[in-house]
Amino acid sequence: MVSDEKSEGVPSRRERRRSATRQRLLEVALQLFCERGFEATTVEDITEAADVAKSTFFNYFETKEAILPALAEWRLSLIEQAIQPEEGAPLSPVARIKCILSLLAQDPVSDQLLAQRLASAAMPRNHPLCARQALIRLLTEQIRQAQAAGEMRADFDPAYLGGMIRAMFFHHMVLWHFGDRSVPLAASLERMVDLFLDGAAGPSWRAGR
Repeated sequence: MVSDEKSEGVPSRRERRRSATRQRLLEVALQLFCERGFEATTVEDITEAADVAKSTFFNYFETKEAILPALAEWRLSLIEQAIQPEEGAPLSPVARIKCILSLLAQDPVSDQLLAQRLASAAMPRNHPLCARQALIRLLTEQIRQAQAAGEMRADFDPAYLGGMIRAMFFHHMVLWHFGDRSVPLAASLERMVDLFLDGAAGPSWRAGR
């Protein structure tokens, strides 16, 4: 008889099946949300497309809304992987911050309606799966590295700066979507980061005081 017991550090067959089912639900849910919209998509739609029983969905997520933070966590993990230097990302931490924002802007989870739904999802702001906290953690780590490399001032709390960049990103997305879209979004975001780092007066403003 083949045992389902896992070796130390190796997931068991049951755990691998559970992980694969959860991932399938995430992928199908995101696809349907993008195609039909969040409101028009039901749990039955998701489970039918994923070819699992409706009860299976509730083994992983309490409600349809509860899948949103997991979606954001999954998509952020893909972005985190993409910005690793060994994956071809820039060596400069500031350049990687720009990559994070550019990739996030292109991600389906950043769709305006989905983002609004995610922001209103019933989850404490300090919850480890909270999308806000996950993005701030990702930005904070890059800011720490930028400070260590001398690319950013070291006299500010990295988490504070991460929160500011996150807030500026979502504000910028709203302005871009409803304002002048003649400048490509990626270039517009890069300009935003440069403005944040240099300040409105430019990097040499102190010399002129």
